[in-house]
Amino acid sequence: MTTSQDDQTSKNGSDGEGDGGKPDIDQLKENIEQNRAELGDTVDALSAKLDVKSRAKAKVTDTKNRAVGQLKGVQSKATTSDGKPEPAVLAGAGGVFAVLVLVTGLVIWRRRR
Repeated sequence: MTTSQDDQTSKNGSDGEGDGGKPDIDQLKENIEQNRAELGDTVDALSAKLDVKSRAKAKVTDTKNRAVGQLKGVQSKATTSDGKPEPAVLAGAGGVFAVLVLVTGLVIWRRRR
């Protein structure tokens, strides 16, 4: 190729073999816009990963929501259909209360001796 042909090739983006080697301007613009959109999404994702404060808040909120859901599930199992406590729950609570009273009494008794 001569210098004038090289200049023509750089201006046209083609080596003169027809439109097969020349990229379409509209297609290039479309590719640029697509790349910009993908790059923007990537930057947003990286920014979200680097925002530790927001991630921590989201984790706390998620944990709180799961705990509330589990509490509601336990509450529904611990009560009858009319809202009264199940007998087994009352017995368990009574047993825990009795043990606490016993331990407290023993601690007080030991300190006085």
